[in-house]
Amino acid sequence: MFGKNNKTNPAITIVWAAELAAPQTMDKDREMHDALRRRLLDAESAAQQDEATRQRHLQLLQDLWQPKGTPVGVPSERLRQLFEEVRARGDHDLLRNWQLWLSELILARRVILVRSHLLAEWLMGGGQREKLAEELNLLLSLLKTLPKEHLPGYWSALAMLPHPKDVKAALLLIKCQEAVLADLEQAEEAEDSASSRNAADSLVQCHFDGRWLEAREQEQLPLIVGHSLQLLQKLVARQPDYAVQHVPELMGLVQCYVQYGAEGEAPAKLQLPRKVQPAQQSAAYGHEEEPHDSEQQNAAGSKARSGGRKNKVRKMRSLAKQRNQSNNNQVSDSLLAESAPRDRLLLMGNQDYGCLTGDSGENCPPSDSDQLPGPKQLRQLQAKVRISALQLLGSLARQLPRRTLYGYWHVLFPSADSGGGGHLLLVGQTDGNSRCRALALQLAAQLLYGSKGYLSQACSRGPSNYTPFAVSLASCVLSAYRSLCSILEREYAPPVLTQCLKCLAVLVQATPFEQLEMGFVYEFVGHVKKLIKSADSPVAVSALLVMEMLVATPKLTPEMASAIGLAPSQRDLKLEELQSDFHELCDSDAELELEEEAEQQQQEQLAQHRPEANPVPLSAPAIPRNSWLLRQVLRQLESLGTGPPMRVECFQVLLAMATHVGLLRGHQARLARVLLAGLQDITADVRLYAARCLDSVGYQLGRLLPDPPEREMQLSFWLSLLPGIYGAYNDAAGASLKCALCDALSNMGGFSFERLPPGQRNALLAFLSGCASDDGEEPLVRAAALRALAVYVLHPSLKADLVFVENAAELTLRLISDGQLAVRIKTAWALGNISDALIAAIPNHSERISEELLGRLIQAATQSCGDHDKVKANAVRSLGNLLQILQQQQATGNTEPMQLAMSKLLDCVRSAGSAKVKWNACHAIGNLVKHRAFFATSHLAGILFPALNQLVVQHANFKVRINATGVLLQVEQRQDFGVHFPLVWRSLLDALERSNALDNYEEYNHRDALQQQLCLAMAHLLALAKGSDMPALREALEEDRLDEVRGTWRRVAFRVVPEQSAPLFTCSPLLEQRLQADATTVPQQRSALSFIVATLRLDP
Repeated sequence: MFGKNNKTNPAITIVWAAELAAPQTMDKDREMHDALRRRLLDAESAAQQDEATRQRHLQLLQDLWQPKGTPVGVPSERLRQLFEEVRARGDHDLLRNWQLWLSELILARRVILVRSHLLAEWLMGGGQREKLAEELNLLLSLLKTLPKEHLPGYWSALAMLPHPKDVKAALLLIKCQEAVLADLEQAEEAEDSASSRNAADSLVQCHFDGRWLEAREQEQLPLIVGHSLQLLQKLVARQPDYAVQHVPELMGLVQCYVQYGAEGEAPAKLQLPRKVQPAQQSAAYGHEEEPHDSEQQNAAGSKARSGGRKNKVRKMRSLAKQRNQSNNNQVSDSLLAESAPRDRLLLMGNQDYGCLTGDSGENCPPSDSDQLPGPKQLRQLQAKVRISALQLLGSLARQLPRRTLYGYWHVLFPSADSGGGGHLLLVGQTDGNSRCRALALQLAAQLLYGSKGYLSQACSRGPSNYTPFAVSLASCVLSAYRSLCSILEREYAPPVLTQCLKCLAVLVQATPFEQLEMGFVYEFVGHVKKLIKSADSPVAVSALLVMEMLVATPKLTPEMASAIGLAPSQRDLKLEELQSDFHELCDSDAELELEEEAEQQQQEQLAQHRPEANPVPLSAPAIPRNSWLLRQVLRQLESLGTGPPMRVECFQVLLAMATHVGLLRGHQARLARVLLAGLQDITADVRLYAARCLDSVGYQLGRLLPDPPEREMQLSFWLSLLPGIYGAYNDAAGASLKCALCDALSNMGGFSFERLPPGQRNALLAFLSGCASDDGEEPLVRAAALRALAVYVLHPSLKADLVFVENAAELTLRLISDGQLAVRIKTAWALGNISDALIAAIPNHSERISEELLGRLIQAATQSCGDHDKVKANAVRSLGNLLQILQQQQATGNTEPMQLAMSKLLDCVRSAGSAKVKWNACHAIGNLVKHRAFFATSHLAGILFPALNQLVVQHANFKVRINATGVLLQVEQRQDFGVHFPLVWRSLLDALERSNALDNYEEYNHRDALQQQLCLAMAHLLALAKGSDMPALREALEEDRLDEVRGTWRRVAFRVVPEQSAPLFTCSPLLEQRLQADATTVPQQRSALSFIVATLRLDP
């Protein structure tokens, strides 16, 4: 039968085992049903009832019992009538036996109830009395058999039932409520919402009253506590308002149960929960949102002319996004992978420990809690209580405003005066269950997300006579680092290590290192350095993530620079004075020898696998010993056995290193090799992040003017990568990689581009032109290629090539009206660069752009001025440039397009919401008003000057005020102001007076520039003023602002450099000369002129 092979098929063995086990299970069920039936018969015999009633009951029992197991249909009315009769007679023992037996028959599907909802409604009735365990057991069996669409209708009645003191009955009621709540729609009606609040209040009150502390069996207490916390977590997740209103009670529950049974005692000690009040100081200092403005300004400060790009800084996911994605208590890995594949490394690892999903943890990963004393089942139940408490805290974190969470920071995280309380990091450090430790650390990472604005107040330096809030917060941060370092030192479970490293990465990104005492960076970097070499891939990837966050810090302290391997000669000058206090974190001689052997083996493997690869012509210099991180990353990328997640993270670390380009200078040859290998990788994610890394590294290297020894290396870097970029583009299946490759090419930099061989340069331009003009390609890819061409337009060799510029302009016109906003933003930016190139080329050659193309460009820019603000900001820039060209080329002819475009610019000045649109529009108008053609029609001046007056005085952004004032400086003749001259003067005085009143402290850095611009505009207007204007000017100057205007005028004049202050110093002498030369002036005008001269005189 089995042939020659006597080995039994495992699948057949399993089937046989199941068939053998099935009769045994059926026999046990039959024996249990027979026992319950005999007990019911005994109860019927012992009951005080007449014979007719007994016979009727026995007949029903016989109808329900079919020995062959055939399901029996019974109307619910018969059972309901029997239960009412027995309850009315007060025979509770008989009633319990009937309910218990019927419940087992229903679960075994031996009875099918007709209209079972009638029996369920009767069981839930009876007012507010406490239900018995047998009633609730029967109700739970009925709820399991009812159609799911009918369950939500029972929620209101179930939620109003009081929780019994009997632990078994209370547990059954909670299970009934869980069964119905699982099918209740997320959008609850008002009645359901009130019922949910009532159920939550009842559960909380039971815990605070200690209603179940008198549990008879040892396992009952953790079982009822765990289930009640799970139900409460689901109710809190559905009721954000309830969470906000009952934070002290819910936090008290979390703190009470988060360490329940963690020490391993049997029975576990349990104290009644107490309300936890927030720390008022923390709540007062909290911020709802993370202040990203400062980060954006720092990034903007590093922006160069190479394409107007900012270096990408990786940001953590905000709590608001987590809250939105957790509405259904689940996180979709596929959605996270599609929308933000990098971010899933931060909160979501290979396992979700229930922090985000609220999972009850039935399928827990293996735990190390077996080492603790006590029965295994009891330890598991106690661990589920702690897990449920942590999940409740996770729901609170998603529902509460960040300001509220900051008030409980002293409960959630360690501090110097925490006294060993049950904070999250202590749970992650001491809990005997690895799943509890991992969940606590995952939750700590979730809470730390978005806390950068709050932690930025931490400062280790403060007065000695008292402890300010900033010092206390700094102590909390340093204690968190010490706790995490302790976990890294002692932990051995890979899932816990992974979560600990991710928590550390979030904390690193939120830490204000320059405000804290030094020494703790070396401590955690030493542990992380060891874990980077871990054989467990998630642990190694998470360890690299920590270093990525550390390297990506914009301002490196001396300790941080030494820890990541930034040599003293490559650091800021301010760091060099203090660097002697810190040693470099170097690899040991043994580590270097091992890595050199490994690198040699890798080179041999590469030579065997890829002998046809084009080698980089320059030899790679040795990496310094202190640059251990760069060496480790390059070694991982050069190894053939490195997995895709590790490769992706290595490229992310290189991308972060690009912000401190000194780490990478001199190593372009090895960088080119690993980037080329990444672009040829078989994994799509690796190719994408290799392209993004090339984008960032190329941008930073392109900003630098390389030293003579480095120039050949820089050029060779791009020459070796260009074929790989073309090949990766042709093989790419999606638009993301193609866009990243085009962005990387745009960041080549003028130095390398100008030194490309002519054939390579022409091939590059042909490639990008083909990508931008390919109608079959995605519009976003075409826009990225067009943007790269627009960067090249400003390079010296192409700026004067009118044919190339016109070709780029034609490509722009094909995309400027695309339906995707991202495409229009890139195209508008490209149009701005093209217009800059046309303006710059006018003085150098006699060729002119065709009038037809110029007209179409003006029309496209005019239409874009009515688009989104991000499109509009570049559209007004290009429109201003194009109108300048039109003014110079158009002596006569149709002026209607020009008037329409100017009106559109003025509309942007008056009504645009974005500050960038306003100041770009002001800059464009400032270039236009130099030409008299702007004032050819009087209605433009009537719109322009009132709009400028309003901006100069009232706009909150000082850069907008500066640019608006700059327009007034470009008006060269008095008659162009017309009747608006005195109003403009009065606006300048009002603006000068208001410049000292700062509504926003962030404008402080621009105040001096604004005051200087206002004073220059005042001097300009005085130079243009006629004698008849002087009385009105004096009148405006005398209106309660004289001393302030005089003081600001003098302060500006003596503060700025002489080249810029000359108009202020010459203003009064020139007015005095005018007063002496013009003797025919009306006395009133002479008096006003004398007053102004005396007011603005700058005699020392």
